[in-house]
Amino acid sequence: MRFPIGGRENDDDLFAHTRMSFGDHIEELRLRLFRAILGFLAALVIGLCVGQPMLEIIQAPIRTQLLEFYKARITTMRQGVIDDLNARQDPDAIKKYMEEQSQILTVQIKEEGDGGTWKTMLLRILPRQLVPAIASSNNELTPPASLTTLNITEGIMTYLMVSVYCGIVLSSPWIFWQLWQFIGAGLYPHEKKYVYLYLPLSLGLFLAGCALAEFGVLPLGVRYLLGFNAWLGVEPELRLSEWVSFAVMVPLIFGAAFQTPLVMLFLERMGIVDIKVYTKNRKLAILILFMVAAFLAVAPDPLNMTLLAVPLCLLYELGILLCRFAPKPTSDIGEPEPDEMVEV
Repeated sequence: MRFPIGGRENDDDLFAHTRMSFGDHIEELRLRLFRAILGFLAALVIGLCVGQPMLEIIQAPIRTQLLEFYKARITTMRQGVIDDLNARQDPDAIKKYMEEQSQILTVQIKEEGDGGTWKTMLLRILPRQLVPAIASSNNELTPPASLTTLNITEGIMTYLMVSVYCGIVLSSPWIFWQLWQFIGAGLYPHEKKYVYLYLPLSLGLFLAGCALAEFGVLPLGVRYLLGFNAWLGVEPELRLSEWVSFAVMVPLIFGAAFQTPLVMLFLERMGIVDIKVYTKNRKLAILILFMVAAFLAVAPDPLNMTLLAVPLCLLYELGILLCRFAPKPTSDIGEPEPDEMVEV
């Protein structure tokens, strides 16, 4: 009869029965880290080249919402002035109203020629609320939808931050591959099979969460927050670096939140939580998910909270289905190699 050399359960050396020593593992880790860093540096160079267009893409949602914000405000001002003028049918009353609302500015202008004399002119300045009534379009009055920087280095630092983000995203497949090459060598075939099965699902859920945040939740949240500023009478002066951090963080939070089904499956397979607990406490879980959505939502209004809470509840049900129908892990540890066996 042949048995593996020694007894693993009694060994103090974790690498006693592997084909690689501790030093070999460290060397393999060093090699994988070196390759991952090289891949990131190469992607960083590309990120520096595309940083400016990526910055434009990141600013696009807030610029669109700012333009809509200013146009809506000007339209409201124009309608208010028109209603006020319509209430005064008498031309003399309208003229008197315009004179009361306007201001007189005295300026001096020098006539052309060397011996020109200075002349005094009176300019009638219309107040802000009367300008929309005589403008031909909102575009003539809409301020440029741009973000501001508060110090001289903020622009370049934000550009470098966006370039680093691009480098991380572009190099992430290569980095994960190097990590998998290091970890996968120590996994059994059945363990690798489940990694290949659930890794695409995890990536798909992450991308779905990012897409929902970028194209659904973020524009609605920004529109609500700008509207709240208008209600308070506050002029929005948005900072570039703060917006970039916000616009990058929100999709990442949504992508991480969309991993709920896989977290539930992991806890169930590890024996920490039974599927009966998930089904029995469904109402409590929905309440908790709504509370989490209220905390993670872009804006603290019911619409934005619901946009995150409803997908999370659906993902909770998906997690229950995965726990119920996903294949159970089976042990397929192969027989030790002949050179690891001894005759007795």
